[in-house]
Amino acid sequence: MTQTQTQSQTLPLPQARAEVPAPEELFVLPASFGQKRMWLLEQAGNGTALYTVRAALRLRGPLDHGALERALTEVVARHEVLRTVLRLDGNDIAQVVRAPGPVPLPVVPVSGGPEAASALAEELSREPFDLAAGPLLRCTLLRSAEDDHVLLALVHHSVCDGVSLGVLLRELTALYEPCLRGTAHPLEELPLQYADYAVWQREQVASGALEEQLSHWGERLAGAPELRLPADLPRPAVRAWSAVSAPVRVAAPVVRQLRLTAPGGGVTASMAALAAYAVVLSRWSGQHDLVVGMPVAGRSEVDLEPLVGFFVNTLPVRVDLTGDPSFGELLGRVRDRCVEAYARADVPFELMVERAHPDRRAGRLPLAQTLLNVQRAVPPGLAAITGVTLEPFELPDTALQFDAVADLVEQGDAVSGHVSLSADLFTAETAELVARSLVSVLRAASAAPGTPLSALPCPVADARAAAPGAVDEDPGAYGTDEESRTGDGRPRTPGEHLLAALWREVLELPEVGVHDEFYASGGNSMRAVRIVTAARERGLELPLDRMLGQHTIHEVIAHIEAAAPAAVPA
Repeated sequence: MTQTQTQSQTLPLPQARAEVPAPEELFVLPASFGQKRMWLLEQAGNGTALYTVRAALRLRGPLDHGALERALTEVVARHEVLRTVLRLDGNDIAQVVRAPGPVPLPVVPVSGGPEAASALAEELSREPFDLAAGPLLRCTLLRSAEDDHVLLALVHHSVCDGVSLGVLLRELTALYEPCLRGTAHPLEELPLQYADYAVWQREQVASGALEEQLSHWGERLAGAPELRLPADLPRPAVRAWSAVSAPVRVAAPVVRQLRLTAPGGGVTASMAALAAYAVVLSRWSGQHDLVVGMPVAGRSEVDLEPLVGFFVNTLPVRVDLTGDPSFGELLGRVRDRCVEAYARADVPFELMVERAHPDRRAGRLPLAQTLLNVQRAVPPGLAAITGVTLEPFELPDTALQFDAVADLVEQGDAVSGHVSLSADLFTAETAELVARSLVSVLRAASAAPGTPLSALPCPVADARAAAPGAVDEDPGAYGTDEESRTGDGRPRTPGEHLLAALWREVLELPEVGVHDEFYASGGNSMRAVRIVTAARERGLELPLDRMLGQHTIHEVIAHIEAAAPAAVPA
């Protein structure tokens, strides 16, 4: 969907689908680029529930469980993606759509009111999904009293995003009374299904329609450094992915003043927040060239608005803070970079990574290690249910894929939300300092936009300067391999010979050396998966999380032999 298309244009009609013999499975279709990334991340996640998205709704009043269960069944029947699983199909990932059928809505009694319901929701959220077996949607009704329930919806991110959760809850409430009374429901037939969007997205890439956008991202992100925040704790070998958080609140007058700061105007609240967040990250890390991921809805076409699916895209916005500019000058730079990014938001993040060729490290997300999410507060749009009060039920964020995330909401000109840091690396005190720093930068910049960035108040940077001792990051999961670079690079051990043969086959190279880097040799994430799969068939279990980071044959085999010498076939 290029920016030259108008909002009134629609996607092509659904295409013919390949029938499969299994009676419970209807179609096998290509996965979207986002789904492929989620599949890869899930394989490297070691059975965690890190990529589960959640929503909860409190319903107070007399509730008919059977009607709500029938409404849920109808929603899942409407949206193919909610009855889809993801599987490795040859050398690619496919989405397999299953036939509609009854969807259970178990009821779980809860003693202790909302606090107990929240604790149970957190416990249920920790159960991982099996992407190949499914289902990828689990709903539970938590009953604390006869007329007091919490509806918990857990969905794997590969088939759902934040906007989709709103669609799911709106349709569920809209269908409840028709299912209760046995009347026709008011929802219009969906114009498309998510799988149609995935096919269309692939066609856009294959046709070259996104080449200009891809070239822009490749040039803009070339040589982008990894963000290295000074951690409070050593990076563990196995991460728990939990979070520590602190609140952020910025008054409307501060945001209004900041929007007038940049020369030429055109500044939004999210741009002001990005500039301030970049200042905090720069002062904290000592880096002046940063990449911050910014989610966008990814629904540029009107036909996509009523769909459930994984549409959200991440824009890696590169911010230049060199030269100690004033905040007003930085805000102008940020505005220009954001405008560029929004105009080229059709490119899937996965293709940006491939075009930019960033350094890859095991256990680290490429390009963006931090995220800034700024959303506008919008009414949930839930349908009324006679005699039942509907209230959003807040669930605290306790899992974090990034090292640092600022999650903010615009309400008018005011901004509120929270900053979350990885509890594997940072303490709650540091999260509080980062939140205070973000608010302090925004307030000081609104009062004196000509202040150089180095003079803006930043408590987290002050604390680091006053008490140095942060843990230095290990520059690589395996080191640089320099110490072991001996000989001519030919394989010496059985494990190296096996992996070299697989590299030659998958990378289509006549020869490879044991010190050649996989991605520099033409590798990508899916080729890494192919090597893992082929090695497993030959009795060698390769660590996928390591394979998705930069690596050489020698490093991988040395790592396996050090961990379990018998794991490498003789």
